Amino acid sequence: MADASEITSIADLLAKIRQGLVPRSLRVFAAQGLLPVSREDLIRTNLILAADGDAEIADAARKTLAGFDTGHLMDVLHLDDIDALELDLLARCREDEPLWHAIIRHPKAANETLRWLARLAPPATQDVIITNQMRVLGCLEVLDDLRANPQVTQDVLRRVREFEEEFLQKAIIWATAEGAALEVPELPSIETVLAELKAIGMRLPGDEVPLEKLICELEVGAPPEMQDAHARLALMNTAQRVVQAIRGNREERLILVRDRSPLVVRAVMLSPKLNEVDVERIAGMRQTSEEALRIIAGKPRWLRRYSVLRNLVFNPKTPPGIALQLVRRLAQRDLNLMSRDRGVAEAVRRVAKDLVERRR
Repeated sequence: MADASEITSIADLLAKIRQGLVPRSLRVFAAQGLLPVSREDLIRTNLILAADGDAEIADAARKTLAGFDTGHLMDVLHLDDIDALELDLLARCREDEPLWHAIIRHPKAANETLRWLARLAPPATQDVIITNQMRVLGCLEVLDDLRANPQVTQDVLRRVREFEEEFLQKAIIWATAEGAALEVPELPSIETVLAELKAIGMRLPGDEVPLEKLICELEVGAPPEMQDAHARLALMNTAQRVVQAIRGNREERLILVRDRSPLVVRAVMLSPKLNEVDVERIAGMRQTSEEALRIIAGKPRWLRRYSVLRNLVFNPKTPPGIALQLVRRLAQRDLNLMSRDRGVAEAVRRVAKDLVERRR
């Protein structure tokens, strides 16, 4: 544990706080706003102390930060040595949309900060995020975070869909062209830093808004080739999974069709490598994304294969509205099975039962 005499600069102090090496007495002193440093450095110090695992210190730091107005916080954004973690903590320190907008546009803002804001921000901030297309391109996960935001507007949802369609068109060209590389900007990430802070007991403000991993887990007992493919895919971001969905192998497609990102799922269903055998299997998988089932149901050429149609109707994940449209096309033997199947929606089972009675 370092003592005050060993701390030679504000950068040194911030680094040691992040490492959990600053004595409590000094952290309390700083959290109370008593450090003899510039206003910007006092703000920076209290941003990290507001996440302190000691509730008294964290509360004092938050009170100190509350004494600064938006303009004071904005001044910190112009410091040459501001880093991605500080920008993230600045976004978390208060609900302040003008401040959030400036952070979103800052070149050092991390993907995790953008994702956190996309999950909870009001409409005006959603608009700033989706308008910043280069940032979104570098972190496609933001699209799913916007979609999951309970305050998301229909206009933002429309623009998310438009962005995804445009990206998919480009991704298909990239993925199918010989030697072509996916041109996605490399943007800052603080995933490792955030994990290290949590490991020493820090509690990030607003951490109750989780950033989900979008790739689904495999079912227990999956074959080794599926486990190997899942391990590879788990290391990829959304953009990389989109390309792999288009040009990858069958095992990868069967994993990615369960992805929580509709963009990845649509990429699977647009893959030139996808064949009718794959579609039949996807239609019957209970872990398949609803997005994939809707796409299959909307393709008459796939529904001409009876096994695909049957799998769709019997799959409990198929939306009841789609199953009800297709159940009348089942053969009598399958209608008999459907009328007794407790795994499907009650409305679908009831229609199947009525059809059985009428055809007798």
